[in-house]
Amino acid sequence: MRGHCDVALTEIGFAQMQLAYAKLPEMVDRVVSSPLMRCAKFAHYIARKRDVNVSLDERLKEIYFGRWDGQLIPKLYAEHGAELTAYWQNPWLHPLPEGELMSTFEQRLDEVVEQLVTEHCEEKLLIITHGGVIRHLMAKALGVSQAVGFYTQLSLEYASVVKITHFRDEDGTCHWRLHWGESI
Repeated sequence: MRGHCDVALTEIGFAQMQLAYAKLPEMVDRVVSSPLMRCAKFAHYIARKRDVNVSLDERLKEIYFGRWDGQLIPKLYAEHGAELTAYWQNPWLHPLPEGELMSTFEQRLDEVVEQLVTEHCEEKLLIITHGGVIRHLMAKALGVSQAVGFYTQLSLEYASVVKITHFRDEDGTCHWRLHWGESI
């Protein structure tokens, strides 16, 4: 369970990130990344390659799995199967031991995204982050909350690219659009 566990990006992982980035049809104005090595290394690479600003934001980290952060899932099932099953069935009601509450995780993501949208509304941002973060942003773009399926049934490959546009209409109402399965 790689939450805040700071593991390095492998060579294969780096190559997957390069391939994913190559699929983007447009240039980005700014790169914002989780500070964890598996994201930050590629963020700095893109910033140097494209001469764009990069910033690291602690709030873009994956959820913190508490005492189980960095542990192997088969081992956890063997030792704590009922607790882990309850967590996967409803992480809002069954947090992990000493782990970050799901509501706290989602709140920090909502805060960072709102700040980025406000401060960089005319820019194209590339956010390099983790699967749980991406799943929450996808759910938010679709107007869905506390949907366990986004975290348990939605498969995201490593180095997945998801495009979300954000805009405000004339009366200030905020709109999100998820671009899925199309040429990103």
